[in-house]
This record gives sequence, C-alpha cells and structure tokens, in this order.
Amino acid sequence: MNLLKEDYPLSVQFDFEKGELSTYQKRAERKLSDLSMMFQAKEIVKQAVAKDDPVIYEIFYYGFQTSLSDMALGVTRIQPGTIGGEYYMTKGHYHEAHDQPEIYFCVKGNGYLLLETREGEFRAEKWTRGTISHIPPMWAHRVVNIGNQPLVFVASYHLAAGHEYEPVIKRGFLKRIFEENGKAVFTLNNQRE
Repeated sequence: MNLLKEDYPLSVQFDFEKGELSTYQKRAERKLSDLSMMFQAKEIVKQAVAKDDPVIYEIFYYGFQTSLSDMALGVTRIQPGTIGGEYYMTKGHYHEAHDQPEIYFCVKGNGYLLLETREGEFRAEKWTRGTISHIPPMWAHRVVNIGNQPLVFVASYHLAAGHEYEPVIKRGFLKRIFEENGKAVFTLNNQRE
C-alpha cells in the first residue's frame, strides 16, 4: 500500500490556559450581530450591536483528511455575559448527514449543553471542566456559558457531517437560560412556533 502524505499520523497541541490549538487552519468569530436572531430581547440586541457588537464566541478549526476518511477538531471559546439577562450561547445546529454524532469535551468554565430532537425531545446536560458529552445523530446542540469566565470546549466530528442551522434559527430550542439573582434559570421559549 502506498501511503499519501495525508495518510500519515498528525498531532496538534492544545493550550489549556489560552483555550486554543497550537495550530489551526481556520478561525471564525461570532459577534452578537451574527447571533441576533438567537436572543429573545431583540431591542437590547439591536442597541448592543449598534454600540459595540461584542464577540460572543470564537471557533478554531483543524481538519484531518486522509485518502479514506476525514475527522475534525473544533475548539470553541464562549465569552461570559448576557443579553437581556439571557446567557451567551453558540448558534446551535443539527448535522446535515443524519447519521453523524459528535463528541464535546468541556475543558474550562461552566455551562449547559442543550440538545433537542426534531420531534421536540429536550435535554440539558450540565457542564463543568472535564465533562465529555456524546451527541447522538439527529439531536440539535447548542452550548450556553453560565459562568463568569470563558467556557472552552473541544469538538470532534467528521467533516462530512455538515451543519444545518436553519431549523434552529427558525424554532430555537424548547428552553432558554437566563441569569436571575446570580443563578441560571430555565424558561420556556416564548418565541417558539
């Protein structure tokens, strides 16, 4: 068997203090303006975007592609904060390939992994440093930072899984998480169709 360059083992280093990979192929940031449709308090969102449009989270990507397979790492760093009392969160998505799972590993911070099926079954997994979550196929997933420091997690998935955002944009998740008197409180999503 003739191995191609991409068929050889490859390693990257994770920096636990910074919450990022030593090398990455792509970095993306999501500002409040990119996530405005996700938050409930639309007028407060509009004002915050006009004022300074804060970065809600960043993603560092590294893809491992061989002649026979593909895998990817994504490191996400969600900043602490709220908009209208609602905690900062990722956009959330399903996978386009309906048979693809994902693994998340929380390496820093506190939060929740929200999960929901297309039929409306909802789960919220509490996250602290060291939590590893398996996200089965067909479950939408979103991470919410409820702490006062960045929440950092590493994701492992197949590049071929793809991301489907539209159903999450349209429906949101069954529950939202707000800060009330220093605590995270779940409320039903009153903007749900």
